Amino acid sequence: MFRLIFCTLSLVTTSAYTNNGLVSSKIKFPTGITKLNKSVMKQASNVYNKIPERNFTRVKLLGEGEDNFPKSEKIKLSKKRAFAVREFFLGIGCSTKNVKLDLAGMPSIIIFKPRAKYSISGKINLNKIEQQCFTVSSVKKTYFKTKNGNIFVFQSNSFETEDGFPVFEQVSICVWEFYKKKDMIKSQLSSSGKDEVLETASTFYIQGFKGLKKIKLKQGKSYQIYLDKKEDVEGFKAYYGQVNNGNVKWLEDKRSYAYASMIDEGELMEQIQNKTKAFKVRSTEYEQDKKLDKKLLLTGKKIGWINCDRIVNVDKPCDLNVVLEGTSEEFAVRLALVKRNAIIPGLANSNSLNQYKFSKLPSGESGYVIAYKERDNGYIVAYSQLTLGYIKSLNLKPEYKTKEEFEILLDSFLN
Repeated sequence: MFRLIFCTLSLVTTSAYTNNGLVSSKIKFPTGITKLNKSVMKQASNVYNKIPERNFTRVKLLGEGEDNFPKSEKIKLSKKRAFAVREFFLGIGCSTKNVKLDLAGMPSIIIFKPRAKYSISGKINLNKIEQQCFTVSSVKKTYFKTKNGNIFVFQSNSFETEDGFPVFEQVSICVWEFYKKKDMIKSQLSSSGKDEVLETASTFYIQGFKGLKKIKLKQGKSYQIYLDKKEDVEGFKAYYGQVNNGNVKWLEDKRSYAYASMIDEGELMEQIQNKTKAFKVRSTEYEQDKKLDKKLLLTGKKIGWINCDRIVNVDKPCDLNVVLEGTSEEFAVRLALVKRNAIIPGLANSNSLNQYKFSKLPSGESGYVIAYKERDNGYIVAYSQLTLGYIKSLNLKPEYKTKEEFEILLDSFLN
């Protein structure tokens, strides 16, 4: 009996805590009108935004100047309005199970708002970045140089098939390099994740092929990337990416490190062509010779998504909320820091398709927020410059731009 009473009290307490009672809201329609107009949609949106998480509300649907209408007529109008408003709530992302019609008595709608879930907005689109492919030997040490000046060096016998068989023929190594902030924005990629801000020296997606079949790096093998970064190279490490729901989640290789190195590309070529010559990375006064280039050397242990990153230390973290006006579609929302090569993803709110948030941002730094969605050979875009920590919330209204206008816009504030 004691256990039964305890469980009953716990259930009542939990229910009261979760719901805090059934709150009542109202949406007013013009006299005799049952279809949605801008005023009705704005009221409906405001009703939903004001519902606390894990709470119910009953929405009454009234008509202006209809107090003297016969009850049967008011019920008929209210029923049609209930179906229309329900479709609106479903259209802005509410789950069917959380929007119920109550047709007993005067028809109304009962809405439950669950706890919000946040996910990275946008989806990766590799078609926005040039694919660079290189044919190399799989049995000899080999190297190639990308268009942005990054040098890849693979050791001999580094590849195997996805089934684990060694590869002895020539192979194709294809690289997508995200060298600039603009590259990440266009492809809807980000250098950071949900929990930390990452500054990148360069980001790559790497795939290997023997004919049409994919290959992978053998276990225990590694390759080097000499990145075209000459200044401020402290603290960078390798991060490997896993794709979840169309976005990359970056995981740190805690045992890796990157460091400044000098490379003689001519000597590297000679060493690969003639095995008797040993390629050396020099760190003496001879480094000033014109043949040598200063690079940031990163060692990779797998192909796929790889990022050369370092964590941005955030002493005074701040948050930023972004609301997109006049839309119920999901956008890719990104924050580009001005003084760092960092693209931070906006997190989409599962309860409101037009609301996004950024967390644990470095206060005092300048940045640009841009929300964008491809449409009709162009983009729907909204953007704003701000200093982090001074502004807590942004309201932006997306507008259409052609592809050319979108490119010019990105060039105007991304380096």
